Amino acid sequence: MEPKKEKIILHLSDKMTNQDIANIYGTTFQKIIYLIKKYELNPNELRKVNKYTVYEHWHHGKVVYVGSGVWYRCRRYKNRRNSEHVHLMESGKLEYRIVGEYEKVEDARKYEAVLIQKYKQLGQAKFNKKMH
Repeated sequence: MEPKKEKIILHLSDKMTNQDIANIYGTTFQKIIYLIKKYELNPNELRKVNKYTVYEHWHHGKVVYVGSGVWYRCRRYKNRRNSEHVHLMESGKLEYRIVGEYEKVEDARKYEAVLIQKYKQLGQAKFNKKMH
């Protein structure tokens, strides 16, 4: 089963990688690239790759991590420090939410810090380091 144009637009707008999309539909990332070209979509524009994002990782209805960075950072697990966090990401057990997009990295990091503090006070964001 391959995704329709509207679904690809939605997935790209959610900053999913081509491989993430392919995994959902049981196909290859090359097929997703083909469909993007076929539908004449601009993945960079849809993903807003020039923006800095603030994102949350959710597990069982709670925030387990807040982060910021470029568009693909929220789904990248290769450079995570916590093995439990990595395992949840690899196994597809996290929900990813983009909660902010900014022109400047400093603005994204400020909002990230605010959210980390908020969730730490609620006993969440367990994969974030303590804020000083």
